[in-house]
Amino acid sequence: MSDSLAPNPYAVPTSNLQEPTVSSQVPTIAEALSRGYDFNIGDLISEAWQRTKGTKGIILGGFIIYYVAILAITTVLGLVFGFVGLGAEEGGVAALVVGQLLIGIIGSALTYPFLAGIMMTGIRRAADQPVTFNEMFSHFGLTLPLIVTALIMMVLVYVGMLLLVIPGLYLSVAYMLAIPLVVERGLSPWQALEASRKAISQHWFKVFGLFLLLGLITVLSMIPLGIGLIWSLPLFVISMGVLYRSIFGVLPAAK
Repeated sequence: MSDSLAPNPYAVPTSNLQEPTVSSQVPTIAEALSRGYDFNIGDLISEAWQRTKGTKGIILGGFIIYYVAILAITTVLGLVFGFVGLGAEEGGVAALVVGQLLIGIIGSALTYPFLAGIMMTGIRRAADQPVTFNEMFSHFGLTLPLIVTALIMMVLVYVGMLLLVIPGLYLSVAYMLAIPLVVERGLSPWQALEASRKAISQHWFKVFGLFLLLGLITVLSMIPLGIGLIWSLPLFVISMGVLYRSIFGVLPAAK
């Protein structure tokens, strides 16, 4: 832990995680990248699990809104652009596949303000800041930079997947914190992508292991009729929040 950061007395004790920072001690992005960080996967998940209490309903409600928005937006895009009919009648299977891919990419990008709300809920919980359902609707003022960030990220990851998969896998993990950097720190899309990549690359394999384990927990939780998602989805979101806090610190929430 950096000597310049005082521990938060209300934080859940952990062994290898940097504690939430107070407003006067939140590092700049440059400082956060230069000071380095480390974490223990078990400690991080344990802390996140303790922090899920009282937050599950908000996060689950956010996911419901997010997936309803994806369904509605992709349906409207399909109707407006007529990709499905055009592909089937004029371009054959290839045009159909490309059309559906474009609808998926654009539709997903348009829902990123909702996804940002979910991610910020986890970050605020990790920093002991107030968490409300209104967080899901608080970031539409950043719709354009969020959409641009999402589009750049998805294009680069897709291109990376075409280049022997490994570059795409690397970027898909390295860009995991780009969206909250746009919201919480006000970075431009490219600045956020690069800051996330540089930070996660310091411990890429450990971060990959964290999300792999969280992904396995989420998949296994779906087996009993999806009931386990009530616990696994908030765990995933708050774990991401604890990771973000451990790397960058968290600015105080706006009044």
